[in-house]
Amino acid sequence: MAKPHKRFLTVAIILSVICIVSLAVIDKKWTQPIATSAVTSPYTLPKQASLTLIPENYIDNYVSFDYPSIMTAKKPPQPTLPVIDNATFSYPDDESWLLAIAVYKIPSGNFNNNSAYQARIVNPSVYKLSQSTINGISVPIFTNVTVTGYSRVAFLISGDYQATVSLIGDDINGVTPLANTMAMVLNSWQWQGSY
Repeated sequence: MAKPHKRFLTVAIILSVICIVSLAVIDKKWTQPIATSAVTSPYTLPKQASLTLIPENYIDNYVSFDYPSIMTAKKPPQPTLPVIDNATFSYPDDESWLLAIAVYKIPSGNFNNNSAYQARIVNPSVYKLSQSTINGISVPIFTNVTVTGYSRVAFLISGDYQATVSLIGDDINGVTPLANTMAMVLNSWQWQGSY
């Protein structure tokens, strides 16, 4: 009588161990966080290995410049004074890039009457000002130091006309592709003169 009872007890222990291990595996699988994003992109993300910044030219009545061909032109909102022209480009990455250009007509010919410039000047704890020489002209560039990734706005001027070149975004390879994009736009910048 002792042997069948011992065999039954051994089988019961083995089945219990199998059940406990199975439940532990299933529980671990169910309680793991799902690798999804809270915001889904409607775009297929390109492979980073193919990320190349080939210049594409943009030209209108006011300005011309190069931007990376990986970016897509978006229909900008209708400008309202003092904005007279704008252009917007984007690139879907792990954090989307957004390149926004706005051209203003400001008769004073200086940045003191540009509200976008003044908003940054009065907030030095948020916007760090630096100067870059581009095509022989000193260009103020503000960096938003309160955000991760890349967030810069450059201000250009030509007589009564001013422009903001804003680029924000992030990249899994760091900010170098974004910094190179901003350099591409600014180094190729031309005022068209047909205004």
